[in-house]
Amino acid sequence: MWIGMSCFCYCAGPSGRSIKVIMIQLRRTRTLKERLKTRIRRARGDVFVPRDFADLGEYDSVKRALRQLIVEGEIARLGYGVYARVKTNGLTGRPMLAVRGGFDGAVRQTLSKLKVDWRESDTVRQYNNGRTTQVQANPVFEVQSRFNRKLRYRNLEARFEKPYA
Repeated sequence: MWIGMSCFCYCAGPSGRSIKVIMIQLRRTRTLKERLKTRIRRARGDVFVPRDFADLGEYDSVKRALRQLIVEGEIARLGYGVYARVKTNGLTGRPMLAVRGGFDGAVRQTLSKLKVDWRESDTVRQYNNGRTTQVQANPVFEVQSRFNRKLRYRNLEARFEKPYA
């Protein structure tokens, strides 16, 4: 779709008289996918949900554009309705999460964005306090409320547990 913009300018005609000239400049409107790319590039956070783009278009259109961005390698899908920023790894040339803290940081941002009450698991707290040397390969979080989504990226998957009373 093109939008025309016009402006007026007065020029000297062949007889030396001033004539009014209308100049029309055509400008192409940006597609939804281009607007999503711009919004993702300028965003402060690294994790996105479709409601972040609700002002840009209908839900189905936004989801379709997000799927196109996944295919192009601009973003990665972490789970149902959760997407994260991706960048190219300089060593391998493969895409990787561009989230501060890696996959663990992406899960933390997702839980915060979805307003889920959570805290680190007991094993992580013990490691941070120096009581154990075991490091968990996949992040584990204690969620206070009901949270039933699966969040994964490649071979990493977050686990969610109910806290012990």
